[in-house]
Amino acid sequence: MTASDDMLARVRMRGDRALARTTLAPGATFDEVVRAVEDAVGIRIRVIAETDTATWGTLTGFLVSFPDRREGTIHVRAADARVYREFAASHELGHLLDDAHCCGAVHERSSVSPHTNPDLDTAQVEAELVAEHVAHAIARLMYASPRVAELSW
Repeated sequence: MTASDDMLARVRMRGDRALARTTLAPGATFDEVVRAVEDAVGIRIRVIAETDTATWGTLTGFLVSFPDRREGTIHVRAADARVYREFAASHELGHLLDDAHCCGAVHERSSVSPHTNPDLDTAQVEAELVAEHVAHAIARLMYASPRVAELSW
């Protein structure tokens, strides 16, 4: 097994463990996802669709967490399609389920590989991959049910 295989195995394990902290079931709505994460991490979470994102560049969302106040906010781009905003927010929820990396300040991390941005360390790349794994798992839960298909008719 290569170092890359080891890292991907750790990412899957951490992502699965993070998602297992919730009581999510197939067919969950996005609001139910947010409530389940709130229950799992013990904080109130608000998702805010931001309209003034001209300076965001390629950033699609970010998390600000205030553990001392037991609350957090997830900021996404209002101009993005609803499903994309929910996916970006789910990525941030993945960070909350995996670790408590934010302490009232925005921590900028990037999902690019260390080969593209050598300033990122392995722990940062792993944290991004875990959050992405959780976001994909949430999407599978939300959209894998016939109920979702029926709602789109």
